[in-house]
Amino acid sequence: INRYLKEHNADPKPFVWTKSAAQILDKLARLPASSL
Repeated sequence: INRYLKEHNADPKPFVWTKSAAQILDKLARLPASSL
């Protein structure tokens, strides 16, 4: 695990969100309550 982290943290790439916060929250609001 430590070797993996060291190798992948040597050249990190930022996470890029593909949806807006509003789109994500809208989708969460449509989930049945038992899924949360």
